[in-house]
Amino acid sequence: MRNLLHPKWLLLVNTVAIVVLVLLSYGQFNVIQSLLPTSSVQTWACLGGGLAGLAASTLMYALWQLRRRQEVSTLYCVLTLAGYAAFICLSVSLADELVPRAVPRWMVPTDPLVYLITFLMPTLAHAGYALVMRLTPADREYSVLINVLLALAVPGVWFVLIMLPGGFLLENILPAWLSGGLMVTGLVVGTIGFLFYVVRVVYILELRRGGYGREFSLLWKVLLGTVLPVLGLLVNNGLFWGGFGSAEAGIFGNFTSQWFYGLAVLNGLLLCLPASSNRWLHLLLLFGRSVLLSYTFYFFLVFLPFLPLSLLAVIIIGTGFLMLTPLVLLLVHVRELAADWKLLRPVFSGRVLLLVLLGGIGALPLLITARYLFDQYTLHQALDYRYAPDYRRRYDLDESALARTLAVVKQHKDRTNRGDVMFGSHVPYLSLYFNWLVLDNLTLSDTKIADLEQVFLGALSEDTEPTARPFATPTPAAPAITQVTTKSTYDVRHQSWVSQVELRVANTDTTLRDGEYTTLLNLPAGCWIGDYYLDMKGRREHGILAEKKAAAWVYAQILSETQVRDPGLLTYQNDHQLSLRVYPVVGRTSRVTGFQLLHKEPVVLTLDGRALRLGQAPEVPAVTAPVLASDGEVAYVSGAAKQRLPLVQRRPYYHFLLDVSARQQQHRQVYARHLEQQFGPKVLRDTSTRFTLVDAYVTQVPAGADWQQQLTGHQSRGGFYLEGALRQLLVQAHRRPRATYPIPVVVTETLTTAVLGSDLAELQAAYPESDRFYVLDANQQLTAHALRQNSHKPLTDSSATSLPTTTRPKVRAWPSAIRPLAYLADNGTAEVVLAHPAAPMRPALAAGGRWQTGLQLHGYQQWQAFHPEATDEQRVPFVQASFRAGILTPFTAYLALENQAQKAALQRKQEQVLSGKAALDVDEGESNQPTAVPLDDYLGLLVVAAIGLAAWHLLRRHPV
Repeated sequence: MRNLLHPKWLLLVNTVAIVVLVLLSYGQFNVIQSLLPTSSVQTWACLGGGLAGLAASTLMYALWQLRRRQEVSTLYCVLTLAGYAAFICLSVSLADELVPRAVPRWMVPTDPLVYLITFLMPTLAHAGYALVMRLTPADREYSVLINVLLALAVPGVWFVLIMLPGGFLLENILPAWLSGGLMVTGLVVGTIGFLFYVVRVVYILELRRGGYGREFSLLWKVLLGTVLPVLGLLVNNGLFWGGFGSAEAGIFGNFTSQWFYGLAVLNGLLLCLPASSNRWLHLLLLFGRSVLLSYTFYFFLVFLPFLPLSLLAVIIIGTGFLMLTPLVLLLVHVRELAADWKLLRPVFSGRVLLLVLLGGIGALPLLITARYLFDQYTLHQALDYRYAPDYRRRYDLDESALARTLAVVKQHKDRTNRGDVMFGSHVPYLSLYFNWLVLDNLTLSDTKIADLEQVFLGALSEDTEPTARPFATPTPAAPAITQVTTKSTYDVRHQSWVSQVELRVANTDTTLRDGEYTTLLNLPAGCWIGDYYLDMKGRREHGILAEKKAAAWVYAQILSETQVRDPGLLTYQNDHQLSLRVYPVVGRTSRVTGFQLLHKEPVVLTLDGRALRLGQAPEVPAVTAPVLASDGEVAYVSGAAKQRLPLVQRRPYYHFLLDVSARQQQHRQVYARHLEQQFGPKVLRDTSTRFTLVDAYVTQVPAGADWQQQLTGHQSRGGFYLEGALRQLLVQAHRRPRATYPIPVVVTETLTTAVLGSDLAELQAAYPESDRFYVLDANQQLTAHALRQNSHKPLTDSSATSLPTTTRPKVRAWPSAIRPLAYLADNGTAEVVLAHPAAPMRPALAAGGRWQTGLQLHGYQQWQAFHPEATDEQRVPFVQASFRAGILTPFTAYLALENQAQKAALQRKQEQVLSGKAALDVDEGESNQPTAVPLDDYLGLLVVAAIGLAAWHLLRRHPV
């Protein structure tokens, strides 16, 4: 323990901590700077300068003492406690200046005061420990009783002051500002003195037991090592608060896991064990104690920011003494390790002891890290399989590990206690570490969690919170278009059109104060968005092209504010449909917004029922031949060019997708009978007919194999992942174009248990003949469904219930019928075609103009839909290529923002999203950030509120 007086510790607990504090605080300041008034900026500058002065003084003192090879002095300890405590109090009093109420709270995920208290507390704790040792020399005798009485006197005096009938007596003598300042000063000094004497009592008891050579009192060890930690866990988890065992939440975090109790008991047992005469057993004891030092130090860190509350907790709540247990236990734990080291040093080399000590200290953190890395691997494998599968490999996940990981993610997303500031379901610091290591500081939406549970665990689908606000055509009472202006210009050099579409939207109900205009518009093939703008307060603000999820998150945060802001969002709803949102549309005031379209041919754009003809000019030649991007990987085939391609007929074959999920085991035996009755034995024996077994995984029955035998012997796992089977079937058909094409037939009891998205429109290049698939249910009803839209709903046309025939619709072969690389629907509409769908492709920019660049980007978008395994690797280059070209893609969004603070917040969120995994989410539209420190969710202000409330209460009970 004497080693704590070495000045080297100041470099860690002060210099390093303050550097981290400055970096975090500067990041917050940099975002909100443009919103701060001059007085707030000056407050930041003054407090920053004051902190820099304190840090520089401490650093120079540490270096000076290191050079002199002397320990820290008593004067340093006193000045540090006084100086840093005063700085914290001053910062707390200026809270409204640091972050004014006008600043949206979503821009400041963690209050700067939380960072301040968290990162300055190590300096105060070190100074307090050092002061105890400086004022308690080992060569003197001290009275334990006197120090105990002094420790109890502080809360006793304050309890009497609070309970006095006349309140705080100084308010009757001194001015209110002076009496209030004296009270706060007295409370701070009293807290420091209280903690000083509590630590000093334990230190004196240790000294009276003979230093390193004797055991610490067994009674004290049992009390400090086992009884108080276990009691503290019980109290935190609701033993005296009426919620014990009812929820995974606590006053200071979620410590309900049985591991916390088990480690607490084991830690107390190891601290109570006497040193063995056998050197190997004693070395093993040293290792065990060093392992659990991480446990003791963890709770010391957890409660360190709350130490300013300890005195009030003792006064108001008697169990407040439990908050002090980690502070005192760490002292005991370190002393025991020092005693073990001294006893073992004569029989073991210093290297061996150091290896055992460091190995033990790192054991728990390494075990937790290994556990989280396995959770990360399991979750990433599940996300890859569900959202970015590599169809060339076989997946085999650990379902129990995935279930455990998803349970932790849901626990971190728990909002049941969000209205109760003191309670939380997070595990302090460990939740932060989990979110950083496993979730890349992002999260999973409720929809995706339910999706993964349905696929891998066989859970039934539930109504979950949508990942974004619904997009819908405005109702008559909502804001609507009042005027549309278009202008088209033909770029002769690049042989493409540039069209401007400007909208004026207003409320149809003029009493509506803050309506939101939303609309969907279908984008014709070969059209790209090259710009977006929104008029705000007399100026035209062009949209920022940003990562899609980050832009949607910022837009949602702005809409959740109470103040009126001016965002506009233009993004892809799916691969061919755009979503436009403008907020707010207030009263009778109309809003003006617009976007730029780049297109090769004249097009008709339908917008809220209005047909907009763009690019009509008779002198512009028609596009009658395919147009290739500069590298030849992507081609634009106009309707006229498509009609010149040869017509061919491909032979259809049935591909049966059999539901073998865990819920359908009892229905398997009837599949053969149902199929034979519907399709006949000839179809089932046809060598071209294919069968696939579908549960959580897709198992294709080899051609010519006995599918019924495979069905009988199959071991079911998870749910009915129909979307994965359909995607794999379509991707394989598109990558290797053949003279045959599949007719998918799903065999299941009911389609309601299937994992199936809304549509597979992004894969429409794989089914040029027909977008239909069929479902044969338990009642032997055969219904047709569409792959292109509303895949869950059966079609209602006249042929929807008829048996799929072997009619052979004609398609167009591209580029020729001899060696076709793709087949196109014979519908007369333009298409974007990949020259080599199975070949690798990278999202590089193409030369020859912005339209050609858009063709390259959207060709890559189509390629990526058939190569989902490349999503994580090439997502960032694709997004960056979109940024450089200024062309909207399904991975990006145009966002028009009002001020620089919003733009800085967007940049920060975008960096966070792009550094994480593509399948992870930001949240469900509300701020749900990981717990950065134990005082997150503005609990740091609770410290201020507790002290301030007590002072206000005492001063105002009897007005002067």
